[in-house]
Amino acid sequence: MITPDYPPRYTGGCAFSCQLLVEGLRSRGVHTDVWVFNGDPSPGVSGEMGDTLFFRTSPTLGGLNRLAYGELRRRAPDCDIIHVYNTQQLPAAVKYGKKMNKRVTATLNNLAPVCTNPSMYVEGECATCRPLDSLACAVRRPGPLWRRMLMPYHWVQFIWLHRLSRSANGYIALSESTRQCYLDAGYDPQLIKLIPNMFDPGLCTGPSRPTNAGHNKVILYVGRLEAEKGLQVLIRAFALLNEGSVLYIVGKGGYEQQLKKLVDELGLEGKVIFTGFMEKEEIGRYYAMADIFVHPALWPEPFPRTILEALSHGLPMLVSDSGSSATILGEAALSFGNGDHSDLAKKLQLLLDDDELCQITAKAGREVLGRYHPDTVMSQIMEFYGSLPS
Repeated sequence: MITPDYPPRYTGGCAFSCQLLVEGLRSRGVHTDVWVFNGDPSPGVSGEMGDTLFFRTSPTLGGLNRLAYGELRRRAPDCDIIHVYNTQQLPAAVKYGKKMNKRVTATLNNLAPVCTNPSMYVEGECATCRPLDSLACAVRRPGPLWRRMLMPYHWVQFIWLHRLSRSANGYIALSESTRQCYLDAGYDPQLIKLIPNMFDPGLCTGPSRPTNAGHNKVILYVGRLEAEKGLQVLIRAFALLNEGSVLYIVGKGGYEQQLKKLVDELGLEGKVIFTGFMEKEEIGRYYAMADIFVHPALWPEPFPRTILEALSHGLPMLVSDSGSSATILGEAALSFGNGDHSDLAKKLQLLLDDDELCQITAKAGREVLGRYHPDTVMSQIMEFYGSLPS
């Protein structure tokens, strides 16, 4: 398993999804080595935990792939399958796999090989990319000036990633919307298998709900703070609600300062609380005290780990109708128009005022959660591995 994100050094939910997959494989007797490229910048192995090695990282796609390919050649792993989790290092795995006759697969948990700027979905501007389209998108990506100045270099790496990533032996798409994005980019439909994320059984026995910090209702978001995550929509919607609720935003990211500025502009100081980065164990406390969970993503997110976490804690949910979340949850959530803060506010107020509706959606959530049991998902994974062509 090759990944740039894995506990205990991690930046997002994909690290825990990868960890659950690795633990599931090992529990079924499949020897699984994990190579994690998120360690210290010094050369060589920066950490080791059993069959998990932590190597230095790189801020660029090219750097990550050079590191991965170098370690593959140096260590010549005795494996049947190289599984890339998070797509960025797929070119290195494909190149090595072809040279050494190894089967290569990847979990498509982001759009990195097919999209340079997920935030373009904010205004519904995204279309099937041609090379120059993807360059135009790259230079318009939100962020500080220095990052935008590097976007042409990032675009060159994207073209390279896009071309090489199409040569793996098979792919796992976490949702139908993600599968369609890759099909639109020219990937072979016969090679993409739809297999969802699995829930973490440990979260289903979380702490009982304490008093909710002295507020009538607690609204919760957990995840990265980036433009494509739609937090600006959630904050504007929250400003339209009746008094008596508080919004907790758990996580960190490059869009945090813009969001805090918006909170100040709307006069929401003390009502919108940014907790910053939280360890997995600490996040459980916020799920436990929340009344409603909101996932307002503007881009077609493959399969957000946090919606499974919210289901595990029995929370009623509101999700954007963009991407997979509304389809995955069905009657276990209310959905609102992508980017429409007025619609989100209307649906939020409905849940805040209607305890019976909250109970109905939470009950439906328990039924939905059963579809993503680790045993069910791991059976699909094992079948997929067995079907990979040489």
